[in-house]
Amino acid sequence: MCKKLFCLCLALIAVQLKAQNENIITDGVDSLIVDSINRNEGGVQFHEISDDYLRDMENLMDQYEKKQKIQKAVSEQEERMLRQEMKFDYFSTLPLIRGIVMTATTDKFNSRDVIFEYHEAKKWHYLPTVTPLAAAWAMKAFGMEARSKTNRMAVANSIGLGLTCGFTELIKNSANELRPNGHDEKSMPSGHTALAFFSAAVLDREFGHYSPWISVGGYSIALATQFHRIHFNHHYLNDVVTGAGIGIVSANLGYFIADKIYGRKGINQPKVTLADANAYLKFVNKPITFALVSSTETGYNKIDEKCYTVEDGLFEGQLRTTAGLSTALEADWFFNENLAAVFSARMAQFKVQPLPDNAPKYSYYGSNIYQYHFNAGIKYSLMSSPSSRMALKAYAGQRLTPETNFLNDKGAQAIHLNKSSDFEFGAGISFDFLSSSKYISGFAVDYTHACTDFMTNRWLISSFWKIML
Repeated sequence: MCKKLFCLCLALIAVQLKAQNENIITDGVDSLIVDSINRNEGGVQFHEISDDYLRDMENLMDQYEKKQKIQKAVSEQEERMLRQEMKFDYFSTLPLIRGIVMTATTDKFNSRDVIFEYHEAKKWHYLPTVTPLAAAWAMKAFGMEARSKTNRMAVANSIGLGLTCGFTELIKNSANELRPNGHDEKSMPSGHTALAFFSAAVLDREFGHYSPWISVGGYSIALATQFHRIHFNHHYLNDVVTGAGIGIVSANLGYFIADKIYGRKGINQPKVTLADANAYLKFVNKPITFALVSSTETGYNKIDEKCYTVEDGLFEGQLRTTAGLSTALEADWFFNENLAAVFSARMAQFKVQPLPDNAPKYSYYGSNIYQYHFNAGIKYSLMSSPSSRMALKAYAGQRLTPETNFLNDKGAQAIHLNKSSDFEFGAGISFDFLSSSKYISGFAVDYTHACTDFMTNRWLISSFWKIML
């Protein structure tokens, strides 16, 4: 009987805990307690407690303990997420490293021996660069919960913007690099691109937890800015890649410094949600994804004479390309946790320089060429850690190159680059990392071979953002 009385006391304590803290004991427990206690004028009379009742109480206590363990695990994970959020993101330095390497190897990949056609820069060209930043503050104004409270966000953005502009102007005035169009010596780095990627990084940090589409949308605008600046001959490739690196690193430094200033004051605690669990399960099992890819492409840079026509009858020399900027949309469709079909559409942009042997330097204007790649293939992917994957892929498809014309210094058409449609195939390796913002980021290295004499062997170094569907 003493043992049963002790169990009943535990049951009463459990009911009290339920009333004070947790809603874990069902309404049926109350009826169990009432059935076991009979109050009358003489006091309290205890009835025999059945074994079924004791088993029910044990199950309820087990549920309570399990829920406590789950809540503790969730709290510990949210604490780790907050600490990770307040650390400096070293992965953000990769674009800057790429830009520095490309600048240091200018003679090999980005030699500049001609002048390109001049296009006047407009003031409104800055508007797209600040669109992601404006969107972040508009979302904040309309009541969406951002990473930071208003004061903390303002300080982080002010510091980051100051670093972006300061680093950009300091390097511009130190490097004195001539623009492709010869207009001035402020080509390196691209201020528009730095501002665009700073804005995209702010939008990602503050609102990327809502949806990965928000982050990818911001970076899409930034990538479009890169293409725009190269297309209108204001910058070379290394200028815009370095500018992107400056913008991203400055934004992350701004948040890192603000985090040191404010500590845990004014930052919203990251929450573990069902979407996080689902994202992880998708990543481990069948991570069907849609990706935005940014690449640097290089290879043998001399264009074979069979690929172009000399129309002025005077040009003797060679056409030579620089390294190129490439952007792709890519989809992975997994059949199981390892094997996937890969589909991609990619646009590449190159500057081409006519280098005459029989005429003075700058006798011919350079021009931009574009190539469009449509490929499909197979990928084999393996988990390399609980939050990362390594994959090997092989693919094949078609490459389209539109015709391009080159002018001489008198404005007359001098060289015609023929259009072409060529079969290509390639292979690559990639590394995926699951981000706390519910998307996948990573980098890849690819080799592509085209079955033609025109730009035959190409290497691509890429970074990407993937959305799990």
